[in-house]
Amino acid sequence: MFLVIDKSKIFSYIVAICTVIILFVAATGLNNMSSENSVMTSTNITNVNQVNNINMINSIATNNSVNN
Repeated sequence: MFLVIDKSKIFSYIVAICTVIILFVAATGLNNMSSENSVMTSTNITNVNQVNNINMINSIATNNSVNN
């Protein structure tokens, strides 16, 4: 049995290996994303908005009591 190697096969192997390496690098990069960049569900956004509204109301009430 003879092993036939030509330029097109070598090029195909190089492209396949580079593609796999790029995919692994991309997967590692996506896996290391911080929570700041993650997608929030609408429930989480609603809860955060409610907390922000409560904090704003409390700060306004505090400022009004200090001014009076």
